[in-house]
Amino acid sequence: MRIKNFLLVITFFSVAFCPVKSQEKPNVLWITCEDISPYLGCYGFEQAQTPNLDKLAEQGICYTHAFANAPVCGVARTTLLNGMYAPTTGTHNFRTNTQLPESVPAYPKILKEAGYYCTNNYKKDYNSSYQTDKSLWNESSKKAHYKNRKEGEPFFSVFNITTTHESQLAVDKIKDYVANGDIPKTPRINPLDVKLPPYHPDVPEIREDWARFHDLITLMDKKVGQFLQELKDNNLEDNTIVFFYSDHGGMLSRSKRYLYNVGTQVPFIVYVPEKWRHLIAYEPGSTEDGFVSFVDFPKTLLSLVNCKVPAKMQGKVFLGKDKEAKPEYVHFYRDRMSERYDFNRAVTDGEYYFIQNFVPHRPRGRSTRYGYKVQQNWRANERSFETGNSNAVQSQFYQPKQTVELFNTKIDPWHITNIAEEKESAKNLAELSQELDRWMIEIRDIGLIPEPMFHDLVGEGKKYATIYEYAQSNDYEIERILPIAKFAAQGKIEHKKDFLTFIKDSNPIVRYWGAYGLFRIAQVDKAIQKELILLIESDIIPVNRLIAAQALAMSGAKQKAFNYLYKETKNARDGYVFLFGLNALQYSHTDEYLKKQDWLDFQKQTFETDDAIDKYGKEYSKRIITDALALWPNRRTVD
Repeated sequence: MRIKNFLLVITFFSVAFCPVKSQEKPNVLWITCEDISPYLGCYGFEQAQTPNLDKLAEQGICYTHAFANAPVCGVARTTLLNGMYAPTTGTHNFRTNTQLPESVPAYPKILKEAGYYCTNNYKKDYNSSYQTDKSLWNESSKKAHYKNRKEGEPFFSVFNITTTHESQLAVDKIKDYVANGDIPKTPRINPLDVKLPPYHPDVPEIREDWARFHDLITLMDKKVGQFLQELKDNNLEDNTIVFFYSDHGGMLSRSKRYLYNVGTQVPFIVYVPEKWRHLIAYEPGSTEDGFVSFVDFPKTLLSLVNCKVPAKMQGKVFLGKDKEAKPEYVHFYRDRMSERYDFNRAVTDGEYYFIQNFVPHRPRGRSTRYGYKVQQNWRANERSFETGNSNAVQSQFYQPKQTVELFNTKIDPWHITNIAEEKESAKNLAELSQELDRWMIEIRDIGLIPEPMFHDLVGEGKKYATIYEYAQSNDYEIERILPIAKFAAQGKIEHKKDFLTFIKDSNPIVRYWGAYGLFRIAQVDKAIQKELILLIESDIIPVNRLIAAQALAMSGAKQKAFNYLYKETKNARDGYVFLFGLNALQYSHTDEYLKKQDWLDFQKQTFETDDAIDKYGKEYSKRIITDALALWPNRRTVD
């Protein structure tokens, strides 16, 4: 499979039934699909069969460097909704119900105030309190459609095509598609003709999934064609701006959810009819090589339809009369994925791609088990590694991460060769590392705050109502915390005294990272044990006690650490503390002391907290417990 190193963002069509002469504003239609990188004919993929999107690209603009800022739907979509980086608003974990203050914008509300009829059909996945906000759309459902608007009313409509979602590659789903005649009985592309990425072992299940993936892309393209035809049939084609894009990259193992090109790079096409071409000057069939990412979409949309852009929006306008200078970099983020915590940040200048891993002990392939349940390629990939049949490149997915990674995208588009330690890379490494630090501080990156600590810092009766408001205040000492977190990630024994100092700091976030640094040292040390026990027995923050107990296990006091971890988890205040406790038991390897009855007791655990605080902590904890019981008496390998 030959794929150019392009990124594409899907822009959707907005349609209106009223006569063109009665409208002063263009309709806008956003057609979105899910979980694909730019595997389209218009992006140079020779085996693609995507005639509708290729024709759209011939009539519009094809963006070759378009990105989702996050490699998973909920996190990516919240940035699409408000034009703000998810780590700024506290919506960076997948999934969450983060409470947002009214000051955080949402573009549908702004469009509605400007007279647009706004519909969403039908996926939201806004990763925040906006998920249940009924004031966002005029209609959001499987029946939502621009045809329901009033005569003469301009519309903004989103239609989301789920055909290429990772769940659709499940064997049973493929059988259903074949039975319905949606895809051929045998893959259109012979699995033996698929050119596998170097990170995938060459086994039949993986080849079959890649081939079927492209069948689903072709089916998705057919559905795009139906939306475009609907515009024509209703005489709306000449009055509707269309965006097509994927919600992030993917979808096979090591793509979706991970900070590589195959997880963040997307196809993105924009079409503007002749009537509205004065808004955007371009030649049909042109390409745009400048950076575009999801944080730019809301600002650009509002600017195009002449709405005031909220100052809080962080992206850049990339189309129209208010077009801004092209960004020099694109920034990315990955945090908790369902039941497994992680914390990674990345930045690219187009040639070099830098990743900072703040918790490098967590291997990628040992993350959430969802992929293994829905796709045979995930299971085949893991089986190849566990049986010793994977080569060094293929094994990387299941091994602990390096603290920093640097890839030369132009010669290594799959991001498999980390050149961070090469002398020749020093300049690029320093530049991108400094840029990432600058950006994290500028956006007030909340990822440095452990999720289970949110409830200790904000909420009813506290100084700040939301984590966003806390992070925007001077109480969030991000300039001091960031270098400490990077320091802790390295986990070097020569920094032991520093970590021991950090765990006595007045700032609870600093104490957390100090304990994590001691965990990373992983050295049997009586002095460390003594200090960690003092922290466990004195800290008022539950997650700090948990990370200290996790470190205690690695410092040689495993049984004592288990006693603390079990007690903290069994008496967890809320779902996120509970989820972190279950993770800590497994990452400290003290879960070997748990009896089957302990897991059964965990399964019955209840909390007094409202779901607005910790709905997903409770939900995803069940995944870990169910998995542990299914494996019993064996234990899940997580590192």
